[in-house]
Amino acid sequence: MKILELDKRVHLQQLRDCVIDLQDYERSLDPRMPSGTDIVDEYVPQMLLRCKSALGQIFVAEVDGNVAGYVTILTKVSSGELEDGDIEYGLVADLVVRQKYRGEGLGRDLLAKAEEYAKDHNVRWLRIAVLAANRSAKELYSTMGFSDLFVEMEKDLI
Repeated sequence: MKILELDKRVHLQQLRDCVIDLQDYERSLDPRMPSGTDIVDEYVPQMLLRCKSALGQIFVAEVDGNVAGYVTILTKVSSGELEDGDIEYGLVADLVVRQKYRGEGLGRDLLAKAEEYAKDHNVRWLRIAVLAANRSAKELYSTMGFSDLFVEMEKDLI
């Protein structure tokens, strides 16, 4: 397994497949979310543009020439909120490991690479978001040193 910077000429189609997998998995946790195929054409260019504007990078985990997963790390994100001091932080915007590669430590390795990149870019605070129902991801993030910052709650009124 190798962790590499995204090479669009080599990895783009498999990155798109990972985006679809991630979105469809999250949709299985919350069926209100759109399917991966419905968003991938807009999402990938938006993700690449966001990397450029927020001094970010996409790293892929490559196993036997196949993209097994990826992480998107943004190093210059502004909260934009007056009440929290409009702080700047780093953000792990995406982390996905394809189903057949799960349980091998790739998520941990990708997250460690994102953290290393953030530290190299003088990021003080690193954030990551997760659906409350995604227990395995929450457990991974917790073991990697992340803790709750905000808890957003929802109530169905119908």
